[in-house]
Amino acid sequence: MRVDGGYSHEFTTAQVHVFLGEEFGEDYRLANPSKFAVFEDHLIYADGVPKMAPFAPKIQALRDLQRVFQRKTGVQDYAAVDGVSPGICHTIARERMIEPGDFIQATDSHTCMGGSVGALAYGVGTTEYAALVHAGFTFVVVPESIRFQLINELRPGVTAKDVMLHILANHARRQETLNRVMEFGGPGLASLSPDERATLANMATECSAKAGVVEADDATLAWIAARRPGTTVEQLRAKVLAPDPGAVYAGGVQVIDLATIRPMVATPGDPSKGIPSDPTNGAFVDELGDVPIQIAYGGSCTAGKEVDIDLYAQVMREALSAGLRVKDGINFYIQFGSKAVEEYARKQGYLEVFEKTGVKLIRPGCGACIGCGPGVSSSPSEVSISAINRNYQNRSGPGKLYLASPLNVAASAVVGKIVAYREGMFERSK
Repeated sequence: MRVDGGYSHEFTTAQVHVFLGEEFGEDYRLANPSKFAVFEDHLIYADGVPKMAPFAPKIQALRDLQRVFQRKTGVQDYAAVDGVSPGICHTIARERMIEPGDFIQATDSHTCMGGSVGALAYGVGTTEYAALVHAGFTFVVVPESIRFQLINELRPGVTAKDVMLHILANHARRQETLNRVMEFGGPGLASLSPDERATLANMATECSAKAGVVEADDATLAWIAARRPGTTVEQLRAKVLAPDPGAVYAGGVQVIDLATIRPMVATPGDPSKGIPSDPTNGAFVDELGDVPIQIAYGGSCTAGKEVDIDLYAQVMREALSAGLRVKDGINFYIQFGSKAVEEYARKQGYLEVFEKTGVKLIRPGCGACIGCGPGVSSSPSEVSISAINRNYQNRSGPGKLYLASPLNVAASAVVGKIVAYREGMFERSK
């Protein structure tokens, strides 16, 4: 298959550069360099993490080799400027690069986030990536598919993150999604914003799926066009692909009634270990127990988008109105997925809300999600609630890491323990 685009980041580009040099000599060239990019995002804050500090010279060597590769090949350059990253590769690729119908390959498992705009996108190893950027094509075994037919709408306080934790706890745990493309569609899809759809595609890899593909509609096309001067909805519509009528899926058609999804939290060790909140009181306590926290983290490609920042701000505004802020002794971090998201938050007036309520803001990039930034736990006794995509042991420090939606992360930071967000909950507790 011809590859329509892709990218690598400073964790992987150096290997691509070395592999190509060893195979084709120092004068190697890429087939379509303008379609590919490099990003400086994954290790942008690694120097400040104690366990990573000894590797600072090697991290700088990776950055330097990426710059060599970029200058040599002419791929798009998303390097940090004055130490500030333009954003997470998956976030920016979705904002600026990927279009419906594209086939995208990149050196990271969350490449599947690109599927939120109706593309086929998934991660590959650096050896395979080096071969495909040189040739312009790659070999593909067409994967099986499983369709998730969304109906109705989410209730207040429930998000796409809860939908994915529900799918993980049920369909993924039964291995129904294993190595398959997760296709999302149905009438309920229209009720989810483009950013929420990106959460669905992003976490396909947590389901051990090959990729996640979300059907593109006019809302998708308008979202893309608004971020790319000169691109129109009409131009994009010509590229949209849809499933064939009567298509048969190896994994079947799984109906997800959005109205029945409850706020979820995944317990430490695996994102498939999700439990729903109690519908009678909105709390997790019946199954979870009373879990005090020390760290709350909102960010990553999964939860550093505009809609995620909206959700953090919604909770913190309600807390501010009730005379509350981040509970003493808790560090609540919010990290923006890109400079565009950070600018959006500024224009919305969110930065002032976060400052007044004790939130610690981090400039764009990756970080605690991969153990390389503020928000990483420092001891096994620390407990974190996080909006990132996975909570494997030691993924984000040695502590216990719970996964939840942006709403639940922010509410827990205010209350001081893991809770499910409910509208007006701070007024009732005032």
